[in-house]
Amino acid sequence: MLAFVNQPIYEEATKSKLLVAIRLLAARTNWHAPEKCLEYFIQMLVDVAPKNNYIPKNYYEAKKLASKLGLKAEKIDCCMDGCMLYYKEDKDLTECKFCHSPRYLPPKVGKVRYKNIPVKRMFYLPIIPRLQRLYASMETVRQMGWHHKNKNNSTDLRHPCDGEAWKHFDHVYPDFASEPRNIRLGLCSNGFTPYVQASTNSYSCWPVIVTPYNLPLEMCMTKPYFFLTCLILGPHNPTTIVDVYLQPLIDDLKLLWDCGVLTYDISTEQNFILRAGLMWTINDFPAYGMLSGWGIKGKLACLHCMKDTKAFQLDNGVKPSWFDCHQRLLPADHPFRKSKRRFTRNKTKFDRPRYFLKGDQIWKFIHNFPKATNGSLSNMPGYGQLHHWFKRSIF
Repeated sequence: MLAFVNQPIYEEATKSKLLVAIRLLAARTNWHAPEKCLEYFIQMLVDVAPKNNYIPKNYYEAKKLASKLGLKAEKIDCCMDGCMLYYKEDKDLTECKFCHSPRYLPPKVGKVRYKNIPVKRMFYLPIIPRLQRLYASMETVRQMGWHHKNKNNSTDLRHPCDGEAWKHFDHVYPDFASEPRNIRLGLCSNGFTPYVQASTNSYSCWPVIVTPYNLPLEMCMTKPYFFLTCLILGPHNPTTIVDVYLQPLIDDLKLLWDCGVLTYDISTEQNFILRAGLMWTINDFPAYGMLSGWGIKGKLACLHCMKDTKAFQLDNGVKPSWFDCHQRLLPADHPFRKSKRRFTRNKTKFDRPRYFLKGDQIWKFIHNFPKATNGSLSNMPGYGQLHHWFKRSIF
């Protein structure tokens, strides 16, 4: 593989064979160029280049060369209703073990089918090889330690590494923080409709993107470092069963956290054990509820206030309102506590700020709750009155 990286397309050329192949594939992706169009331009490049050139002769050769990078996409069959993935020990099943729906489409009458066609499929792009590639390039390996070398002692927040969450994480897991090359990750997910103009039927597609935060801000917030890991195809919103589709990603994240993977660092020319930790998720409120397992409808929608919510219903309204519920979050001696004009008129609030539960306290409450990966979910005792947990999140 290294020979292709350094092999010029012809003598005294500055571009390598691999670079040309990748740019050809990028042209097809970015501008939706047909395969025949690429074949035409490839042939034109071959004709104008010197005779003894190493330009890929066709689209297939370029694709085959790029595949040697090892960054493949896995196609995983799914249950039609999202009950399960045909994954790991279930990969050979022909029907869903929960709802018993078939895995494959039935063959058409009078036609011979040489390959089974799955009813539904998702795509998983393994995150581990792409994180390892960050240490295989001299351009990125120098920047992966930026968060450690550029610590900020002031109160200015320039980068997530200056925030309280990052510092708290380092304090709780000093063994992880002692190796600057370990990667801090953020996960983002949301749905969109890709066929707005093409069809009147609703269709929801959910990408799951992982971002490394070791890099400086001008790099980690750019497109090359938004790693698409899962692509959950519709037609329906995954809602409460999104955990089913996240299983391959979570398995890789657990491996990176618990054991780590052997990785080559090109700057030191040595191997090391690369670990990674998921710091947070970034999403809107509905997706927040889907990932956390807390229902976001009704009076108990606030995950911080929980059962101690101050939500109320307006006289002429149907939906609950949280107007002025944030006043009690202020410190007890804050001057706004006494204000009778800035919040609810002619009222003051001196009750204590809400005590936010810690992770171990939440886990103690929900550790016996069902998981979406174990089949259909049902409301747990106390749902709607004492809590809004509808599942135990895969996170």
